[in-house]
Amino acid sequence: MTKAFCSDVGMEVASLGIQVHGGMGYVEETGAAQHLRDVRVAAIYEGTNGIQAIDLVTRKLPHRGGEPVRGIVGEWRAIVADAARLNDSLFGGIVPRMSEALDALEAATAWLLAADRDPEDALAGATPYLRLFGLTAGGALLTRGALAAFDLARGGAGDPRYRAHAVTARFYAENLATGAAGLARTVIEGAGSVREARDALIA
Repeated sequence: MTKAFCSDVGMEVASLGIQVHGGMGYVEETGAAQHLRDVRVAAIYEGTNGIQAIDLVTRKLPHRGGEPVRGIVGEWRAIVADAARLNDSLFGGIVPRMSEALDALEAATAWLLAADRDPEDALAGATPYLRLFGLTAGGALLTRGALAAFDLARGGAGDPRYRAHAVTARFYAENLATGAAGLARTVIEGAGSVREARDALIA
């Protein structure tokens, strides 16, 4: 999950880097185009990200009936609960947005683990599920980092290091983790359109 999610995001970041440079980003002078070419191979090495996603939903997720994944989600919910107890205004919408992301991950996980689910439907939802898992993980871990920074600052909310961690986690939760619900819906409801895609290709 880490390899696939980070390499996919790396592609997006490198692409944005080209856009930031405008037309100059497209030529070799700035070096921005080289970053895009270099990071592209990361999604291919060590098993393409699509294969990693299939491995996640067909082999890793069902292990012990999904108990390891439920345990991880429980740990992430505890982090969000700690953030709720801290109740710092710097956290903004971290708690509600991350709670929604965790709900989405749990719903998609339960659907994939359902005994009556068609195995091909799991394959259709594999890539969005991996993205959902990685997206939620990022928000939970950034929140944990913000909480750790608060402790290191000994409760000093004015500490610049703590503020940097807190506003980063908040930005992620309010601007990126909000995509979790849509990804869960794709996992749960998107298989039918994947099956019918061949009709569009034939036409």
